[in-house]
Amino acid sequence: RTMPTKEGEEFNKSCYNAMQILNSGINKFSTLSSLKQGVLNIGSSSTIIRKLLLPFIESFSKKYPNIVITITDANSEKLTRYVKNGVIDMAILNMPIDNKEMFNITTITQTHDCFIANPKFEYDYLSKEDLINQKLIVQKRPSSNRDYFDKMCDENNVNITPSFEIGSFGLITDFVSRNLGIAYTIKEFVEQDIKENRVKQLETNFVSKPRDVAVITLQTSVNSFVCSKFIEELKSYFNK
Repeated sequence: RTMPTKEGEEFNKSCYNAMQILNSGINKFSTLSSLKQGVLNIGSSSTIIRKLLLPFIESFSKKYPNIVITITDANSEKLTRYVKNGVIDMAILNMPIDNKEMFNITTITQTHDCFIANPKFEYDYLSKEDLINQKLIVQKRPSSNRDYFDKMCDENNVNITPSFEIGSFGLITDFVSRNLGIAYTIKEFVEQDIKENRVKQLETNFVSKPRDVAVITLQTSVNSFVCSKFIEELKSYFNK
């Protein structure tokens, strides 16, 4: 009976270990590709999470219960930095953003800006010139919403000085409902407040262009299967 040499035994052991690693990798890829496990790190603002993403995250989590989702709440400036530094896999935020050439950008929906007031506010319409004389409530810097408001003021050729600058986007509606002023906000995020008569939308000739809400990932990175699947299903959810 022929016995393997010591070198042969070492070679056989090495081959066995290599096959085990290969099989483990294949099994792990199979598990990940069927979304039976995985980790997804996403970032967004608390307002976008509550008003836009929560129903989708709920359905995705029910469909793929073993995917661990971590959520980072931050403003757009921080979120783009987190994606750039690999802290999170993706961010869902309002466009535009700085240094957009660094990122893969996938638009999922649009939002529309508007002015809101207390339901007892005496006017239903304000011209952009009238807005100058009102107590205006806006989000304070740094904020993509504030930057966009300033840009729209420039495009409408009006100079509006806010009376209140608020860090939390969600608090803006609370200030308006207490009749502390009128606010520049996002219509899709206050629709329920309008339906419940907490606030009312004002008509105006102040023109605000629609804004894209997009998913961004780093241009130089390769998305994981879980990340790609999340984006694919997110697009499908908002385009149905």
